[in-house]
Amino acid sequence: MSANALVEECWIDTAPLPLPYPAVDLLVFADGSMWLAGPEVTVRTGPLPPGGLVGIRLRPGACLSLGVAADEVPLDGMPFGQVEPGSARSRMSSAIDFLARFPVRDNDFAMQRAVRLVRDDPAARVGELAAAVGLSDRQLRRRFSIVVGLRPKAYGRVVRLHAALRLARSVTRPSWADIAQQCGFYDQPHLIAEFRAATGVSPAALHGRFLQSSSA
Repeated sequence: MSANALVEECWIDTAPLPLPYPAVDLLVFADGSMWLAGPEVTVRTGPLPPGGLVGIRLRPGACLSLGVAADEVPLDGMPFGQVEPGSARSRMSSAIDFLARFPVRDNDFAMQRAVRLVRDDPAARVGELAAAVGLSDRQLRRRFSIVVGLRPKAYGRVVRLHAALRLARSVTRPSWADIAQQCGFYDQPHLIAEFRAATGVSPAALHGRFLQSSSA
């Protein structure tokens, strides 16, 4: 079966990402070594390794096909195979071929639905999610952690940051108060506090970095 069933997206980076990402990544280094890295709730700091970093972002539940639960993958990473060194593109292709060797296990459809619900409404309460998929709160938290690597509330907090920044980038002069309301924050101070906790900077400063990057 194609590795696409396990892969959500691929990326190549030469600079640190501005926002945390709540997914497990298969990282491919310049020497061909591969590591699984756990989902983030705060931005990673420090320089990236030389040679550029290739990332294969895994779909929720994909780790189970690799023989590990998502919440068992450490944030700092764990070694997970080797491919031939080469250009970033060739390493990406080799890593995708590597993933294609793993049989895809049956998905936890209740958790796939729960993930979609959180993406649609990052501020959704655990009780609401549990009721929607027919589970107790405790069952939902545990199974969600196995599939995603984070509890629903932590996952929603990061998803909400991405939603807020996408809205800000869609307009010339973002109103952070309006964005806070649309994305489920209590108010603008809550939005600012969440961005500072996750990234170390205000959302306005982060938005400015995106504008500078796009105009460079």
